[in-house]
Amino acid sequence: MTTKDNSDNNNITITTEERIKINVNYLDWLYAKSRERKKQNKGQLDTQRAIELVIMDAGGEKALKELFLKEQDEKTIDELTKLNPIIEKTFKQDREAGLQALNEFIANLESSY
Repeated sequence: MTTKDNSDNNNITITTEERIKINVNYLDWLYAKSRERKKQNKGQLDTQRAIELVIMDAGGEKALKELFLKEQDEKTIDELTKLNPIIEKTFKQDREAGLQALNEFIANLESSY
């Protein structure tokens, strides 16, 4: 993934391989959500109907995709905080301060390369 900084906006270019990986992860996540929904209905739903209900419950496909991305962001943040015990402790005390410390940690990593 590459980032292009312009004065007006930030553009992220995603390669075809990265896009496919994201889509596969999304479909896997959606299928897991549909299995949860099937369990709630004691297996009375087929997979297609369960997926439709998951989408409807989220408020539409766009909202569902936003939820997926938010959950992925949270997983990434959790993994990164575990790399530095001080940041992990800061996150537990104050999420906003933890995000700031994590940003500084990432900036330091990037500048070292």
